[in-house]
Amino acid sequence: MRKFVLSYFLICCFSFLYANPFWYNVKDFGAVGDSFQLDTEAIQKTIDHCNAQGGGQVYFPPGKYRSGTIILKDNVTLHISIGATLLASQDVADYMHPMPHTKKSALIFADGAENIGIVGHGVIDGQARREYRDLEKVDKFIGDITENARQSGVEMKMYYIVPPNNFMVLFADCKNVRIEDVTMRESSFWTCHLLRCENVRVRGVFIYSDLETGINADGLDISSCRDVTVSDCVITTGDDAIVLKSRDRARYPCENITVTNCILTSSSTALKIGTETWGDFRHITFNNCVIRDSNRGLSIVVRDGGTIEDVLFSNITIETRRRHFNWWGNADPIWLVVTRRRASSQLGKIKNVRFENIIAHAQGTSRIEADSAGCLENIQLSDVQIFMEAEDYLDKRADHGFYARHVDGLKLDNFSLQWNREKMEDKWASALYLDSLENLTLRHFRGNAAYKDKHPAIEIRNGRDVLIDDAAPIGDADVFIRVSGEKSERIILDDVDRGKLARKKIERMPVVPKSAVKINK
Repeated sequence: MRKFVLSYFLICCFSFLYANPFWYNVKDFGAVGDSFQLDTEAIQKTIDHCNAQGGGQVYFPPGKYRSGTIILKDNVTLHISIGATLLASQDVADYMHPMPHTKKSALIFADGAENIGIVGHGVIDGQARREYRDLEKVDKFIGDITENARQSGVEMKMYYIVPPNNFMVLFADCKNVRIEDVTMRESSFWTCHLLRCENVRVRGVFIYSDLETGINADGLDISSCRDVTVSDCVITTGDDAIVLKSRDRARYPCENITVTNCILTSSSTALKIGTETWGDFRHITFNNCVIRDSNRGLSIVVRDGGTIEDVLFSNITIETRRRHFNWWGNADPIWLVVTRRRASSQLGKIKNVRFENIIAHAQGTSRIEADSAGCLENIQLSDVQIFMEAEDYLDKRADHGFYARHVDGLKLDNFSLQWNREKMEDKWASALYLDSLENLTLRHFRGNAAYKDKHPAIEIRNGRDVLIDDAAPIGDADVFIRVSGEKSERIILDDVDRGKLARKKIERMPVVPKSAVKINK
């Protein structure tokens, strides 16, 4: 009886699959799936027919389907089954040129479509190829890092993409998008780019590109989109894992974005906003994520103007590790920066950003910095632990544990920083170096300098309206807090070094007026 029931169930399933008018099998339209024949025309014919019939699922049974550019249309979902692989052709001629919205082509493209998706437990394989050769030009954003590597004896070579150089997926101006359960691997350029899309759900997706060679192979790029949820994904990429961008100042902010329950590894940044910031960003949360073996953990980078506000990073564990010099990132767990891409660029702003419940094991300095005052406002770090580890590469970069400059309203609450005492770096310095800050609040801090006889645990330079409450070193310290800079004023120290471990709790440099520092005992 059980065998009969099971057989009947399987017959019903197959009957539904092949008889249901809303499912269209690509093999019925001429696809072979042997990895040799180019199946682009057959796949596109299936999509067109599905669309003409009012929509449904375009089904890929087990097989390997080699294809160039295919265009997804309204009400069509690609269903790539278990055992099915969509292979990106390695022939440039098989791709659509030119394409709307971009100079690059794409394997799967949609423009202005609604109710579309990619689902199933199959694979999309970009078959990316790269070459390791001499450095062709210096990236101006990491010019000093590149020169430091050169001076340290690092080989001046990097990987370059072998054409075709395409997006794996590019959806532009689309609504009601669903991408679920599929595996996307080895895209030559960005794996999945969502441009000006609305109402998007990405769930249970696995994305992979080689951590050493995968130059420009971002995982998920969300550009000028709204109402997007990303959950339960595992992303391992040579470049940024999940990155938000904004490309149109007038009409398309990037807003209402949630990323949760993801496991991420990146040779650049695991969770990132920027660098393209022509438009604004708002109402964004990154929650319950694990970041492992990444060159940078969390970053917001503003280079093109635009305002980034109301952003929350919470419940995240981070492990960073240095990469080859050509990757952006310094094994830093947190980096916020406001600068200009070029001299003519507008200077943007970051405000109302909160980090809470973060544990980071890092090889690089966390930094919050801006080119000038007025660009960073109300930045809070609560329940944050950072453990500094030695770097793997010759070209050492880390100095302070945490560095901040030109921030108005920085608040550190229950923040601790510890150095690995068993393997120290010569350049390590203060736990906190806080330069040109206004309205700084530091409560429940624990930390120390890497070398107690060289640096203070905390240096406050040109700070104004500063409150430090309940702060103490971990271990002993020659100088716990140093106040420097002639612009320092209205600095209040309350309940500092309760354990009396520091030989000199407070050091006020001669340029600082006596009235600038008040110590409450």
